[in-house]
Amino acid sequence: MPGIVAAIMLGISRVIGETMAVMMITGNAAHIPHSIFDPVRTMTATIAAEMGEAVRGGMHYKSLFAIGLVLFVITFFVNFIADIFLGKNKNS
Repeated sequence: MPGIVAAIMLGISRVIGETMAVMMITGNAAHIPHSIFDPVRTMTATIAAEMGEAVRGGMHYKSLFAIGLVLFVITFFVNFIADIFLGKNKNS
């Protein structure tokens, strides 16, 4: 069971960090989708696509770093929950 949880945790972390392949597959459209079939843009793809256009120190630049912070918090939370779950199984 700990191996399966670790594999799921690594898979989720990999998906969160994937940028270019997901950007090409999802359509890279910077708008809110109204259907599951509409093109979308992931948070990592937004950072990758727009960082070159952002003025250093501007609001857009800071917003992209805020997106990165949100991704960090999500990844930290997933790892924290997996660590708690694996710790419970280790003591049992």
